[in-house]
Amino acid sequence: AGEAKAGEAKAGEAKAGGLTGALSGLRRTRAAGTENLAERLFVPAILLALGAYLSATNEFFLDADNIENIFIQASILAIVSFGVTFVVLAGEFDLSVGSGVALTSVVSALVMRDSGSIALGVGAAVVVGALMGVVNGLIVTRLEVPSFITTLGMLTIASGIALAAADGQAVTGVPEGIGELADSKFLGINYVIWLVFAVFAVLYFVQSQTTFGIRVFATGGNREAARLSGISVDRVRLACFVISGLTVAIAGISLTGRVESGQPNGGALLELDAVAAIVIGGTSLLGGRGSVVGTLWGVLFIATLRNGLDLEGVGDDLKSIIIGTVFILAASVDFFRRQLRQR
Repeated sequence: AGEAKAGEAKAGEAKAGGLTGALSGLRRTRAAGTENLAERLFVPAILLALGAYLSATNEFFLDADNIENIFIQASILAIVSFGVTFVVLAGEFDLSVGSGVALTSVVSALVMRDSGSIALGVGAAVVVGALMGVVNGLIVTRLEVPSFITTLGMLTIASGIALAAADGQAVTGVPEGIGELADSKFLGINYVIWLVFAVFAVLYFVQSQTTFGIRVFATGGNREAARLSGISVDRVRLACFVISGLTVAIAGISLTGRVESGQPNGGALLELDAVAAIVIGGTSLLGGRGSVVGTLWGVLFIATLRNGLDLEGVGDDLKSIIIGTVFILAASVDFFRRQLRQR
């Protein structure tokens, strides 16, 4: 009996040692999510240089209306990208966000039109967005289907439902109040822009000031260490997909308000821009490293670049080539940065 107890004690010590080591790894993983000063300032510096160049070459760039337009045009991409950042930090992908925005836009418009209630339309869109996140998360965590495949399939499904529900056309007849709200301003700033910073503030707090945020970094940085430390990595990943779904719903509602209609094609290729913004902002596609702050800078860079190309009269084809090239360069920088850190 004494030997049995001694064995149990040793097993307990081994388990405790394993947990201690896992927690130590968890702290290192969390610290890795905090970029050094040079990395944090790199994208803002490039953005500043781009802004200086555009202001010198085009007299309209610094016009107040144009600056506001940059932020408004970036709003949907920003909101979606903040949510996708959590998924990527947890070591997964969400490619369904573009069609999700289209679907939630159509759902919100249909409910608003048929009920006459903006609140019901907003609620319906939120439910649909959250449900998309839950389904994606459960398939990834329970069925262990890779998130790339899962969300690619969800992209197709959501797109098909949106087109079918809207009969392939914009859903009009929404209450005028939703459009008026989207065009309104507070302290001289459009409500859509306030919405972006509200979503940013909430998710930044969740990422940087909560236990859940630490668990997200740990799950993406070292899933096994996180599991050994007692973290339910499946729940964390599921929650990240739900967060992404909720931001998709907010973006879809915002789109409906801006154009006063449901848009079944409104989120086309949005998932690619979101991934580009996240990578440009310094978040690793392998998970465990990055932040919504970097994503915000990435979104602003893409929006400013697009605006500058528009002012210069660059066509959509060349514009896509340029932004795609920037994305590849950013991904390459992330790859080489990881290689240097592993040496």
